[in-house]
Amino acid sequence: MQYILALDIGTTSTRAIIFNQKMEQVVQVSDPLKIFAQETSEVEQDANEIWIKTIGCAKKCIKSSHINVKNIKCIGITNQRETVLAWDAATGKSLSSAIVWQDRRTAKRCAALEKNRSLARRIKAKTGLVIDPSFSATKIEWLNTDLAKKKIKRVLFGTIDSWILWNLTGKQTYATESSNASRTMLMDLKTQTWDKDLLKLFKISERQLPKILQSQGEFGLTDKKLFGIQIPITGILGDQQASLFSHGPIHANGLAVTFGTGIFALKPIGNIPRPSTSGILTTVAWDRPNRPVEYAYEASALTGGAMLEWFKNQIGLVKNMKEFDALAEQVQTTGGVTIVPAFTGLAAPDWDPSARGLIIGLNRGTQKAHICRAAIEAIACQATRIARLLQDQSGTKITNWRVSGGLAKSNILMQSQSDMSQTNICRESHIESTAAGAAMIAGLGADIWPTWREISKQMTCEKVFRPKRIKRGLAFLAQYERALERAKNWVI
Repeated sequence: MQYILALDIGTTSTRAIIFNQKMEQVVQVSDPLKIFAQETSEVEQDANEIWIKTIGCAKKCIKSSHINVKNIKCIGITNQRETVLAWDAATGKSLSSAIVWQDRRTAKRCAALEKNRSLARRIKAKTGLVIDPSFSATKIEWLNTDLAKKKIKRVLFGTIDSWILWNLTGKQTYATESSNASRTMLMDLKTQTWDKDLLKLFKISERQLPKILQSQGEFGLTDKKLFGIQIPITGILGDQQASLFSHGPIHANGLAVTFGTGIFALKPIGNIPRPSTSGILTTVAWDRPNRPVEYAYEASALTGGAMLEWFKNQIGLVKNMKEFDALAEQVQTTGGVTIVPAFTGLAAPDWDPSARGLIIGLNRGTQKAHICRAAIEAIACQATRIARLLQDQSGTKITNWRVSGGLAKSNILMQSQSDMSQTNICRESHIESTAAGAAMIAGLGADIWPTWREISKQMTCEKVFRPKRIKRGLAFLAQYERALERAKNWVI
């Protein structure tokens, strides 16, 4: 039996999962990651903690599986996108915290760039992205300026995939891959190369950026000191692209949605990077050998599971997520309460980094259960709005969703989602779809399977949710959209 080790470096945790060649999960080990959020909208993580906990999970995973490490054929990596850091080219030591995709410190810089409408159009035409602090370009620009003030030289920049790859290979491979590079706002979608005009705009040297490789292929071998042998790294994808890949080919009327820290919906569009006419993004889905690059439309909400974590950790509303669901199920309505979880601004279609979260409609009769229910409905509202955007942009009616991610485990959320979106919701048997996608593309890179279509047959629906109370779902959505307008343009 051959095995694949998938490393999934998320925002709230990092995990290692071993899959066998039938794509059955053998063992999983995870470890939470600390997030340092400031009132100034800065969101950071410790780059060293990310690496140490990731390799720690990998070693524990192998040990607890009782598998001979020689039978692990390859490693696949998937990661939170857009998050960036700097490290020393000579020593390999981090020179900064990892600036997380949710960080808004460059909002004013982005607003200034956005005022030049001609520039904004050129950036979207080249990169498929709107000008927003989420993406890596202005973060790297900020880091470059900050490190220059400290007179630090020999600086390399990279997204999380580059950082993990650099460390796994013992500083031998300094590279990224297309799906991650496409989220930096620095890569030309058509050529899969760093765009010289954008590098000049943001004052970034190409020597400070990793080489862009295909998503499937040879990324190098692990340092022998890590596992006792050298294991090939044969596949890397950004987390949402990995989730999309795990579902297998998506039909024209289908949509892939991941419910995690944020909510991300992707719809494949083929081999041409078609521009969108709304706040939807065009992104690289994956780039595989001897095939044209695959692209996708993407729409997202920045805060999904992060809101429930906030209620649990900062507010103390519940002790765990099971309690959250149990409370929400005690009531049939929100009691008039509406939540807009714009903690770090709004993504598609509004792209308003100045928006902030609100809870409105509180009254003397409001109970914890109403707030929990309102949080569930807020997540469903966000996902419904971005799905409608993708439907309108593609011109194809979406009748079914393939869903995954931690929040997809919630039956009450998935039923509310089906009611509100008026679609069938297929919950994947592999909830950990990002890791599954990384394992699949790595396995293909290591010739474990002959075709993507063959292995994707292993991915089945664990449960299908069908619309039951459409009118109630639409009423929640209308109430949410009223509240949404009040959350916009809050930070001056």
